[in-house]
Amino acid sequence: MGQDFILEKATIIVFFIALVLALFLFTVKSKRHNKVSNMLMGLFLLILAIHISVFLYSDYIRTPLIFEQLRDQFMLFSGPLLYLYLISSMYLDFKLNRRHLLHIIPFVLVIIIFIPRFFSVDETDRMVFYQSYHSHLEAKLYAFLNMVTISFYLILMCLELKKYKLILLENYSDKRYFNYRWLNQLTVLLVLLFIFSFFRTAIIYFGNREEILNIRIFHTIYLVLFMSWLILKSLYSPEIFRAVDTKHKLVKNLYLNNSQNINLNQVSDQKEIQEKIVRLRQHIEINQSFLNSTLSIKELANSVGMETQELSILINRYIGKHFFDFINEYRIEMAIKILEDPNRRSSHVLEILYEVGFNSKSSFHRAFRKYTRKTPKDYRAKF
Repeated sequence: MGQDFILEKATIIVFFIALVLALFLFTVKSKRHNKVSNMLMGLFLLILAIHISVFLYSDYIRTPLIFEQLRDQFMLFSGPLLYLYLISSMYLDFKLNRRHLLHIIPFVLVIIIFIPRFFSVDETDRMVFYQSYHSHLEAKLYAFLNMVTISFYLILMCLELKKYKLILLENYSDKRYFNYRWLNQLTVLLVLLFIFSFFRTAIIYFGNREEILNIRIFHTIYLVLFMSWLILKSLYSPEIFRAVDTKHKLVKNLYLNNSQNINLNQVSDQKEIQEKIVRLRQHIEINQSFLNSTLSIKELANSVGMETQELSILINRYIGKHFFDFINEYRIEMAIKILEDPNRRSSHVLEILYEVGFNSKSSFHRAFRKYTRKTPKDYRAKF
C-alpha cells in the first residue's frame, strides 16, 4: 500500500510539472530559432504527461482500449523528439522537413503489428487480448522495438553531441560558445532516463508485481527530479544554447569530401602549406588577432585573406591543433610574458586574463595549466 501511495503522488507531481512546462514552452515568446526547439520539447513533455496520466484516472474512468494502446505507443515518439530537440538547439538554421517523417517509422510499424488482432477487432476481442497482453507475440515485438528505438536514439544523440563539440573547437576561440556543458548534463540525464525506461520495459514483461512497482516508483521519482532540473534551467538560463550554422563541417569531412567547394590543391603542396602557415602566424602576431575574445575562424580567415574552410584545414589538419587551442596558445604566451615582466608585478591575474583575450577566469586557468602545468600564481612565484 505504501508503494502504491508513493507511485500515485510522484505521478501526480510529474504529470502537472510536465503539463505546466509544456504549456510554458508552447506559449513563451522566443527567437525564431528557439521556437522549434521549444515546440519539440513541449511535445515530448505533453506525450510524457499523456503516458503517465493512466495512473490518475484508471480507478475512476474506463477508456476505450484503443486509446490506452495508443497512449502507451505514443512514447515511441520520445526518442525522435528528444533527438530533434537536441539538433534544433545546436544548429541555428535547423528546419523540420519531410525527411524527418522517417522518425515515425517505429510507431507505424507497431500500429501495423497490432492491426490484425487488436485495432481491427471489436472492443470485446480487444478485452480478451488485453487479459493476456504480455504473452502475445505483438506485445513482445513492441517491447523489443521499443528497447531498440531507445538504444538507437541514445547513440544518435551521443554522436551528434560529439560532432557538435568538435565543430565548436574547430571554429571558435570564445569559451562562451561552449554551451555543451549544458548538453553534457542533458545527455547524461537522458541516458539515465533511457536506462530506467529500458529496464522498466523489460521488467514489465518479465518481472513480478513487486519488481514492476519498484521500477515504476524509481522511474517516476527520477522524472520528478529531471523535470525540476529542466524547469530551473529554463527559468535561470533561457538562452542556454548558442547555436551554430549547419554549414560548419568537421575538418575531416572537408578534407575527404571532394564535392565541397574547396580548392584542395591550395593546401596540397608542402612548400605552399608552410608558406601559408608562416603568413598566418605573422598576421596573428603583427595584428594580435588573438586579443579579440570572440574571435572565430571565419573572422580570422577574412582578415588573412583565405577561405574559411581552407584556413580550417590548414589549422586543424596541417598545424595539428583545434582552432580553439591554436588561438589560446598565443594568449597564454602573452600572459607568460606579462607574468615574467618585473614591471608588471602589480598586475592582477584577473586583469591579465582579460588583457590577453580570455573572458573568464576558469577558461584562462584551464588553458594556462594545460600549457605550463602550473597555475598563473605559481608560475609568477618563480620570478
